[in-house]
Amino acid sequence: MVYEHLFVMDPLASLNRPLDSSLRMLFELAAKGHGIRVCEPKHLAWSGGDKAAVARCQRLVFAGSPQTFSTGSSETISLLSFDAVHMRKDPPYDMDYIATTWLLESASSAGVRVYNDPAALRRFNEKLAILLFPEACQAALASSDSEALLAFVENQANGDAILKPLTLFGGRGVERLQLKSDGRAQVLAKLRSATGDGASIRLIQPFNTAIYSGEVRVFTGFGRPLAWCLKRPAPGEFLANTRAGATLEAYKPTTIESTRVTSVAHALHSQGVFLTGFDLIGGYVSEINLTSPRLLQAADDRTNYYAVLAGQMEADIAEAKGKSAGRGSHRDT
Repeated sequence: MVYEHLFVMDPLASLNRPLDSSLRMLFELAAKGHGIRVCEPKHLAWSGGDKAAVARCQRLVFAGSPQTFSTGSSETISLLSFDAVHMRKDPPYDMDYIATTWLLESASSAGVRVYNDPAALRRFNEKLAILLFPEACQAALASSDSEALLAFVENQANGDAILKPLTLFGGRGVERLQLKSDGRAQVLAKLRSATGDGASIRLIQPFNTAIYSGEVRVFTGFGRPLAWCLKRPAPGEFLANTRAGATLEAYKPTTIESTRVTSVAHALHSQGVFLTGFDLIGGYVSEINLTSPRLLQAADDRTNYYAVLAGQMEADIAEAKGKSAGRGSHRDT
């Protein structure tokens, strides 16, 4: 079976073509004969007379590689005409992002497979989700109280912690707080500034020195680990993001890493999280990325994980259609 897919994503012109995961997913689905269309969140609309939202979208046609493609003319199509809709818009996770999930939910509630489920995107914040799985993560605190955040830093053995905003990605807005070098007054000032004097919640975690050896990224599909790699920071840096100069290496997970990731991925999958990018430092899950999670792999890893993922999507859509058979098709005729 081949299916019709809609990818809701950032503007095509803004994508980093050699690194963009969505283009790789699109390419492998197209290689299997699936129909591919793309749009931006601003191209979604929902009228009171429609059963679900519509998308002003374009067909995407590849010419031999994920980086080479052309687009057709724009057409307005009901989301109910698609077999799968993929929410691939990068953060910031703001009210526009949430509004997009409301429109997408008009399709998911009618039986269209949406990756990841819109309700799950609202339910699980990428930074806060670790608090739901304390057995897999180090202690952390979410608060807007600068004194409480300072106490967390002071309670760390080395007075060293990482402060993160809840709505950004790729290391943006992340700060390291060090009592020994910065001093208590300066750390408190940074916390007051970051929280807007108590107006904005931040997540604080211990600084794990294992980051200098690298941060593990594992991409999970449908509740199971698919691909692992090690993101090694640039010398002297603690941000293991490719945009900050990190390099990728092949990685074989430890038993405890595999167990922790599989357990959390399985729990999330049962609640509509189909695709997840986990970050681990020193064996502990540090972030659970589900807003446009990126599949990273080392250059010497020749496995085509995107083709594997495309096959998993085919099987998942077929299974979902099988379950809905007898209740009527969602597709417009």
